[in-house]
Amino acid sequence: MKGIFTVSLDFELHWGVFDKRNRDERKTCYENTLKLIPIMLELFHQYGVHVTWASVGSLFAKDQQEWHELKPASEPAYENNVYSAYRYVRENGLDARYSWAHFAPDLIEKILSYPGQELGTHTFSHYYCLEKLHGEDAFGADLRSVQRAASKFNTTTVSLVFPRNQFNPAHLKICYENGIKTIRSNPADWFWSPVSDKGGNLIRKIFRTGDAYFPMASKRTSFALSSLKPFAGEPLQVPASRFLRPWHPRYKAVNKLVLNRLKGEMKTAAVRNECYHLWWHPENFGDYPEQNIQNLKEILSCYSECKQKYNMTSWNMGEYAGYFENKA
Repeated sequence: MKGIFTVSLDFELHWGVFDKRNRDERKTCYENTLKLIPIMLELFHQYGVHVTWASVGSLFAKDQQEWHELKPASEPAYENNVYSAYRYVRENGLDARYSWAHFAPDLIEKILSYPGQELGTHTFSHYYCLEKLHGEDAFGADLRSVQRAASKFNTTTVSLVFPRNQFNPAHLKICYENGIKTIRSNPADWFWSPVSDKGGNLIRKIFRTGDAYFPMASKRTSFALSSLKPFAGEPLQVPASRFLRPWHPRYKAVNKLVLNRLKGEMKTAAVRNECYHLWWHPENFGDYPEQNIQNLKEILSCYSECKQKYNMTSWNMGEYAGYFENKA
């Protein structure tokens, strides 16, 4: 089997950081992101790169009223209520003047119009699967709202990315029962193992950051397709290879190191006929759009070279599930 290049994007706007950031302070970033996504779609189409857009289901609504119609009947009872998107809405509202932070139905429709672009889910409410609850788990209700929201666009979502990479094996069966066929899992190394929001430490952060520039991991970031193992009643787990760190002027001296490391890993995957799974947030490009789009072009050009030299191809996450279903 030839090498495979996969991209998955965690599309969130303010739903991804409502517990950490002030939405007014992020306005320029979010507005830039909304402008950049059509540009990214055109680039992916031009280079033939298939992408899973793991989108927060709340983005599917057109306004506050529709969001309330789509939201689940039950919500998670976190011990620390700061993690609740519903608490955030009750306290801050979803006024039309903040639509740039909360809603993007036109972009959801645009994503679906491009071949090879898959609409995945990042849960309806940016649901945290490793945060402690003092009540019933509402994860299933959240995913049912995702599918209800997707039906607006005459589609379903079959691929899921856990918010903040809080991969929780206890939720795999619930994913499968709600139409999810594939999920993004974390890299195998200890510093990428899933933890709660406060469960990380400085050492983990140092290793995660350093790994973008220099080899810190014990294994190759690419993986053989044959290493993926489907289990009955669970979604297929497709591991991430690399997080694309965004361009930032503070790190001018090492920005090139990030790209060189990434391109080297992709070429290794192509030569070895392995899979390489790159991910980031579209919002990561919003602060410095020109520089980050230029970096993306360089990455896509590297893929084009791998395609020509080594016959590498591109799949979105859902295509992995399709491959194993056809093989069964």
